[in-house]
Amino acid sequence: MKFVKAALGIAAAIALIGFGIGSTDMMPYYAVVFLDDTNKTFIALPCIDEWRSRPTTTVDVVRRGTAGEAYKLGYKMDDECREAGGYREDGRSLTGLMLVRFGVLSPLVHWWDKPYRTEDGTVVYPSK
Repeated sequence: MKFVKAALGIAAAIALIGFGIGSTDMMPYYAVVFLDDTNKTFIALPCIDEWRSRPTTTVDVVRRGTAGEAYKLGYKMDDECREAGGYREDGRSLTGLMLVRFGVLSPLVHWWDKPYRTEDGTVVYPSK
C-alpha cells in the first residue's frame, strides 16, 4: 500500500511539474504565407497587416504561397514578423502533450490549420 501511495504521489508531482514545461509549435510547410518576390522574404498571415503599413520606397507585391514553397525558393522569414512571433505559436505543456497523446485533450488548432478563402472565393482546408 505504501508503494502505491508513493507511486501516485510521484506521478502527481511529475504531472504538476509537466504543466510548467511549455512547448512551441512551429509553422509547418503547408502553412499559407505571402511571398515577397522583391525582397525574397515571406510573411506569415498574422503579420500581413503590419507589413502593409510599413513605409517603403518601392512597390512590393506579395503573392500567396506556402512555407514549403518559400523554403524551396530560398526565401527568408521577414525579420519583424519573426520577432513578433508570427511563424510560431505556443503549444501545450508537457503534461498537455501527454494528455493529447492519450486522447483526453484534442490537439491545438493554430492559424495555419484554419480554413481560408482565396481571391476567387474558394474555401481551402489546409492538409497536413
